[in-house]
Amino acid sequence: MQVSSAFCAPCRAARTVAARVAETSDGVAHVEVDVAGHEQLAAALEITSTPTVLVLDAAGHVQERLEGVPRLAWLRQVVASL
Repeated sequence: MQVSSAFCAPCRAARTVAARVAETSDGVAHVEVDVAGHEQLAAALEITSTPTVLVLDAAGHVQERLEGVPRLAWLRQVVASL
């Protein structure tokens, strides 16, 4: 899950990386949530900056968290480890 904001330029780069991993990994989806309009969710997830990428397991629990643009290799490795 990627938490973004409309005015965030790095969010576009994070979206590209996360979408690429999702497209090339079975059972993986990329979901992007804009903090505007989802303030309670952002607070519950302790989002302090955008982009923030949360890697969730099948049960919806956060396994990894990264603030900023993820590297493709890092994200693929994290996804593969789940």
